[in-house]
Amino acid sequence: MKFKYSLLLLFVLSLNAICHAQEANNANNPLLKGLHKARFDELDASQPLMLDGITIPVYSEKLKRLEGDDFMKVMMTADYIPEPYIDSTKSVKLFLLRKATETEKNQMMQFQGDAPITNAMIGKPAIPFAVTDIVGNNYSMESLKGKVVVLNFWFIECKPCVMEIPDLNKLVEKYKGKDVVFLGIANNDKAKIQKFLEKQPYNYNLVAGDNKVANDYGIMAFPTHIIIDKNATVAFSATGLGPTTLSDIDKLIETMVK
Repeated sequence: MKFKYSLLLLFVLSLNAICHAQEANNANNPLLKGLHKARFDELDASQPLMLDGITIPVYSEKLKRLEGDDFMKVMMTADYIPEPYIDSTKSVKLFLLRKATETEKNQMMQFQGDAPITNAMIGKPAIPFAVTDIVGNNYSMESLKGKVVVLNFWFIECKPCVMEIPDLNKLVEKYKGKDVVFLGIANNDKAKIQKFLEKQPYNYNLVAGDNKVANDYGIMAFPTHIIIDKNATVAFSATGLGPTTLSDIDKLIETMVK
């Protein structure tokens, strides 16, 4: 998994509630030697931080490194805030989790819930595209008019992208025979996707190695879901594997196919 977490991270750093007690308690820990918790003005907003548990290490309150499923389970809640620790060059060396206050939890949930609504694309005409899936089927906005189009921007190395595939397959099954087209637009090449599918079925119509559509839609993080209605208007956009993302997608599709 590699996704740019700068938007939520910078939002978190702007919160007023700051727990100095934990920083004091960790001051003598060897793990944090030569590091200090970053202030808002010490981070370069033009360089999104990769919060994936791999690129930059993430540690729990008890200073246990979190990776894989353990990392994802923690990050899918609003219970903890990842605080970046930097060295003398202002380079982020690790994230240390701390318990979120009730105020911060509420603000994060509100922030996450509002993101799809305030997305600049919502309500605007979908950007035209023309793609071919890995079995040779062609799709374009022109040919898809009159159908609900569900786009998933993903790639194989993205942990949350892979985690949500079983639930995405359920959506495909639920709306089989309806005027809904599911397109999974990946960064990976065709050969890599075909090898991946040997172990993990993915029932979207998969488009390989197409960065143009992602660039045209301004995709900055993965997974990103976009729903285009039957009038070729963007109706929904959400980034990341949030606790309600898939149910929100399901509910919206349901209203569109009635």
